[in-house]
Parts: sequence; C-alpha cells; structure tokens
Amino acid sequence: MTTRILGISGSLRAGSYNTSLLRAAQGRLPDDVRLEIATLHGIPLYDGDVEQRDGVPAAVQTLKDQ
Repeated sequence: MTTRILGISGSLRAGSYNTSLLRAAQGRLPDDVRLEIATLHGIPLYDGDVEQRDGVPAAVQTLKDQ
C-alpha cells in the first residue's frame, strides 16, 4: 500500500525555499511513499459571501481534491 502525503508550501515565490525543500524530500522517500506538492497560488482569501454566491473557487477545489 502506498502512503500519500500532501506537502503544502505557503510561499508564493518562484525560488521558495519551502517548495525547494519539499522537492528535495520527494527524491528521498521510500518507494511506497508518494509526496505530492501543492502551493497556495490562486487561493483567494476566504469570503463566505462570495462562496455562497459563486461556489468554491476552482483553485480551492483543486487543493481540496489533492
């Protein structure tokens, strides 16, 4: 059975150290562990009124699905 881990980098910078560390970790995991990397690109600040009117933003749904 494969263990799935979602690593979320909170930094939006192209040269983010957090994202780089997650990428480095990907190559050091055992074969039965999969690390998927996500960032907060496109994730808006939460606004319940907007969510009620327009639904869950696509970027939020993508992250949720991961």
